[in-house]
Amino acid sequence: MGFISNLFGKDETQKFLDACKFGQTENVEKLLKSNKVEINSLDAYGNAALICAANRGYRDIVELLVKGGADLNIQDENGDTALSAAAKIERADIVDLLIKSGANLDIQDKNGETALKFGVKVGYRNITELLIEGGTDLNIQDRNGETALICAADKGHQDIVEMLINGGADLNLQDKNRNTALNAAAKIGHKNIVDSLISAGADLNPQDKNGKTALIYAAGRGYNDIAKLFIEESANLNIQDEHGLTALMYSAQTGHKDVVDLLIKGGADLNIQEENNKTALEIAAEMGFNEIVDLLIEAGTSPRS
Repeated sequence: MGFISNLFGKDETQKFLDACKFGQTENVEKLLKSNKVEINSLDAYGNAALICAANRGYRDIVELLVKGGADLNIQDENGDTALSAAAKIERADIVDLLIKSGANLDIQDKNGETALKFGVKVGYRNITELLIEGGTDLNIQDRNGETALICAADKGHQDIVEMLINGGADLNLQDKNRNTALNAAAKIGHKNIVDSLISAGADLNPQDKNGKTALIYAAGRGYNDIAKLFIEESANLNIQDEHGLTALMYSAQTGHKDVVDLLIKGGADLNIQEENNKTALEIAAEMGFNEIVDLLIEAGTSPRS
């Protein structure tokens, strides 16, 4: 007996949904031809046939449903569409089919994520490329304000960052914590991504919710090569965070002598005071970093009496 007869007792729509879930292409085709099923009906979990088929990678069934007039943009209870479902399992063939069939590429799920955002997050280069070529909006922000570019920079996906830059993504959008892609990359130490963003024209000086710039993060974490890039590109060396600390103070506080030396040579102001009226010299002395103290004195900072 065939699959349909084994589902005796279920109405035609339920048979149809089950056939889509279990990859029974022939039975899906028969049921569609019978004109007795509602192609966009949902199962008990709020899943449409198209989403079920896409989620399981049944391309032939997806194609049958598309040709049968299924709603390409229907969403499940989490806000996922067939497109996002296919993106999540890295089925580029199904993603391509849905794009070419006219699916909305920019629908957001309950977390505000699009198919692009998910593809970027897990590093699916092929999915990302298809969606960019298909015309997806590169600048949609999720519920935390994060864009695909900020996400790619944070995850260290250099090739995807390049694709997004070349596709025209906004380099300077900030998330809810006021982080930019440049901040995200500098914070984690992704030097090549920082270089790409700077070369593409990213603003060097945005401050996050704590007042920190990308340079401050690089300096405080001892990313010498990244700090050097910012200095060479004439970033503002003297921006103060919410506590009045500068990049020089952070590098002095954390004992990164090489970064301190770079900032001194780059022209950082040695005499700025933070909220407790301490200079970089006094901070270094407090922390016991005597080599940095000597470096700052040699550069012309005088201990205050």
